[in-house]
Amino acid sequence: MAVTLDAGAVEERLAAVWSEVLDVVPVTRSDNFFELGGDSMLVIETVALAREEGLEFTPLDLIEHQTVAELAARITRAPLARPADAAPEEFPLTAAQHRLCFGQPHPRHVTQSVLWHADGLDGAFLEAALTAVLDHHDSFRLRLAGAPGEPRLRYSAQTGVRLEHLDLSGRPTADRERELLAHTTRLQRSVDPVDGPLARAALFELGDAGRRLFVTAHHLAVDGASWRILRADLTRSYRRLRLGQPVDLPAPTSPYGLWARHLATGPGATPASPVARSARVADAASVTVRASERVTATLLGRVRSELGVGMDALLVAAVARAVARVRGPEQVGVEVEQHGRDTAPAGMDISRTTGWFTRLRTVLLTPDRLESRALITAAGRQLGDAWAGAASAVVPTVLVNYLGRFTERPEDLFTDATEAIVSDRYPDNFLSHPVEVHAVVDGARLVTVLTCDRGAPAGAGAEALAAAYREVLEETAAVLGGDDR
Repeated sequence: MAVTLDAGAVEERLAAVWSEVLDVVPVTRSDNFFELGGDSMLVIETVALAREEGLEFTPLDLIEHQTVAELAARITRAPLARPADAAPEEFPLTAAQHRLCFGQPHPRHVTQSVLWHADGLDGAFLEAALTAVLDHHDSFRLRLAGAPGEPRLRYSAQTGVRLEHLDLSGRPTADRERELLAHTTRLQRSVDPVDGPLARAALFELGDAGRRLFVTAHHLAVDGASWRILRADLTRSYRRLRLGQPVDLPAPTSPYGLWARHLATGPGATPASPVARSARVADAASVTVRASERVTATLLGRVRSELGVGMDALLVAAVARAVARVRGPEQVGVEVEQHGRDTAPAGMDISRTTGWFTRLRTVLLTPDRLESRALITAAGRQLGDAWAGAASAVVPTVLVNYLGRFTERPEDLFTDATEAIVSDRYPDNFLSHPVEVHAVVDGARLVTVLTCDRGAPAGAGAEALAAAYREVLEETAAVLGGDDR
């Protein structure tokens, strides 16, 4: 059964949703989602927020119908809420989980963590809100099962997560910083994917520095998109409790286990390509590159409108060219972490499902043979091909993970804090590839972290790669219509 909606009302609601997600005002009926700065991660956020407004469409609908008017024509009828599908009792790990987690010597310590400002928030309400949110998302009930060498995932009855309250006020600043690092390390190292809990959390009282909320979870429970969902749900739940109202989260979407089981038996079930041996995390060096606002705006604004591909393709091409310049291979194999939420089959809704949805795709490029536009287009074509690079014989030496755009807003209840906490990279685990690249558009700037073996030959280490990559970004911005040099 469905509810009939007026086409004009749909366009108005869509424009409001896009404006909130993309932080753009105004949004008109002819505006293109991707030309306004949208990306595949923001597609998922848009689908989820639109559903709360009574508008039902899939990520593929938005990718194929990119303006407000075109998409509105697809969703003039919104289905009524339907019960969530039942989760399977057990299901296999994905190829990405085998590679990036269980290929490590210490898979228990593959985690993701956040430290958020919680200044002025009531501890009791925050604890109740966090408990409600984690109980709502079944990925926190996941547990590792199966025989040795054949791991599988199952659901437990409870999350087992509780919020610790730790008072570090009254300490000298140096002692407080040292204790914060020690406590976050203890919490992270106590995450247990076999017996649980899969996450740990603490509220730190830091005296005149305010309060901080620390949450750490095994990667099996979360990915980059999951944190966006959790932050929004925690904000909503806390505010309702503070007003004396019950927690009222949107209905659960399809369980993570359904998607994982589909991936194991569908077209994406092909094992990922082998990778070159990498250094220990403790022996790695990282360099951060922050592109200027002008370069970032040019890349975001032109890559989709001029070449018809996303920022992920541009970054893969830029990294491949930088690696070729510094390290010399004619053909560069790049393994790309894709967020995977756009691969759900018809009838499966994972727009608000938390978990580790990463899929791996190998892209093979010959940078010296192609000019900038052609190289970016070639990367985009391979990223969009369901079969390209799925089982390549070429061993990828580079990993690229683009986390999309993220903009903190003044009204956000939880914002990122800057104090030093435990690293999610366990020192005795290995880099997944000889070169790892993680990038995000943070506010108005593209921020990229390049990591490789500290013992790389002179002229081929992280500093040299970072310099070449920065140069390629500036060259690409110039080609696409801007020049920041």
